[in-house]
Amino acid sequence: MKNFWIEVLKKIVESAISVKVIVIFSYLIISTFLLWHGKMSGGDFATSNGAIISIVFALREGFKVAKIKRTESESEKEKMMV
Repeated sequence: MKNFWIEVLKKIVESAISVKVIVIFSYLIISTFLLWHGKMSGGDFATSNGAIISIVFALREGFKVAKIKRTESESEKEKMMV
């Protein structure tokens, strides 16, 4: 039962990361609006956009690596059982 809830939580987090395009696009629209109306400087614009995009893609790659490692460990367990 515990493994079920762990898998559910992983799936929810992976789904949240898969909406990265929407998050990045909406953040770029908002920050562009703030820059255009003088509420944000050019340096803040570049720094915040670079940071948000980097964080989203780093999380995506981290989940990819974790999924590959999990698949490898499951296949090793199957070999040992045979």
